[in-house]
Amino acid sequence: MNNFSGKIFVVTGPSGAGKDSVLKTAKQMGLKFGAVITTTTRAMRPGEAEENPYYFLSREEFETRIKNGEMIEYAEVYGNLYGNTKEELEKVAKKNEVVIIKVDPQGARTYKQVFPEITTIFIQPPDFDFLEKHLVDRATDSPEVIKKRLEVAKEELENLGQWDKIIVNYENQLEKTAQKLLDIIQKQ
Repeated sequence: MNNFSGKIFVVTGPSGAGKDSVLKTAKQMGLKFGAVITTTTRAMRPGEAEENPYYFLSREEFETRIKNGEMIEYAEVYGNLYGNTKEELEKVAKKNEVVIIKVDPQGARTYKQVFPEITTIFIQPPDFDFLEKHLVDRATDSPEVIKKRLEVAKEELENLGQWDKIIVNYENQLEKTAQKLLDIIQKQ
């Protein structure tokens, strides 16, 4: 697994920018891809299950995987560990012509260091107010966590030059945003 050029795309962006919605819409529009499922120590939210959208592990199990060298990348984000296993990437890459990895910007930077040939795609909110409203409206985090997410997002939005491609996810234009993602992948 040395050359992922044109095969692996890392989709990233600040929390609340709409990464999941863009990917779901792109899939509905015909994008065929294998998704690398992230492993996390965070608790399941209502409507979630194992492998949907994460593999859920205890902190102890996750730390054992780190010690055993099983993780490509991992990070502690808002008090929980998130990361991708080598086994998951290999499994998905064998079965699919296009592989999409959805991770936070810290994870995306690590992927780019490990696999410089992959394409990073940053999903950017149209503005900071949109991001704040989306985080509050989805009602999954405490005000303290939302504040932390917004602080991190501000830093991320000030450093856009590190990404291969940037797509602005304008409000009420999800299909246009998804089409831009499709276009990037098809050109590769």
